[in-house]
Amino acid sequence: MRTPAEAESFLRMPTCTLLATPGSVRVLRELFSAEGPVAVRTLAEGTLLTPQTVRNALAGLMQGGLVEGLGEGRSRLYRADVGHPLYLPLGSLFQAEFERFRTVMDALADAADTVTPPPLSVWVYGAVARGHDLPESDMDVVLVAADDDVELAVDRFREMLLPIQDLQRIWVSVVGLTRSDVRRMSDGDRWWTGATDPHLPIYGRPPLELARELQRTGRPRDPFRR
Repeated sequence: MRTPAEAESFLRMPTCTLLATPGSVRVLRELFSAEGPVAVRTLAEGTLLTPQTVRNALAGLMQGGLVEGLGEGRSRLYRADVGHPLYLPLGSLFQAEFERFRTVMDALADAADTVTPPPLSVWVYGAVARGHDLPESDMDVVLVAADDDVELAVDRFREMLLPIQDLQRIWVSVVGLTRSDVRRMSDGDRWWTGATDPHLPIYGRPPLELARELQRTGRPRDPFRR
C-alpha cells in the first residue's frame, strides 16, 4: 500500500500518525502493558524488533506526545504518557485485543470439554502458535482422541466452534489424530514436529507428554522380561 500523498490533520486524526507503522503499534502496545519505564533493549525483546526500529518508533510517538523519555543517553527509559487525551482510548483498544484472543482460546477449551468421550489433547499449532498469522490465515488446531472416536469427536468439536467463528470472524481448521497416529508420527515425523513446536495448549495432556506416554504404553513387552 502506498503512503498517501498528503498527510491528514494531526489534531483531528492523530491515530494516522501515532499508529502509522506496525513498529509504532508494537512499541506502544508494549509500553501500555509495562509496569514501569522500560529501555530500548527491553522493548526490542518484547516486540521482536531491532533496537533501531524501536528508536524510530519511539521518536514518532514522542513527537506525538504519547510517549515520554526519562533520563539521557544509554540509560534513557520510556513510558506511555498517562496524561495524554488518547491514553485511555488506546489502552482500551489494546485490552480489547487481549480479551478477544482470550475469548477465542476459552471458547476452544469449552468446545473441547463438550466432546464425549473427551479428547486426550487439543492444541493450536501453525501460524497462530508462531505469532505469524495473517488476516487470511486459518487457526490450526489438533484434536487427539481414541482411535474409534476421533471422527465423531472432530465433527462434534467443529460443530461447537461455529458460533465463535461467526462472532469473532475467524476460521478454525481442525486435524484429528488417533492414539496410533501420535505413536507413529511422534517418532521423528516432520509434520508432528511442526505441529507441536511451538504450540498453544487448549485441553488435556500437552502433546509431547501425551506422545511419551503413548510411546511407553504402546511399546511391545519384552517376552523374556518378567
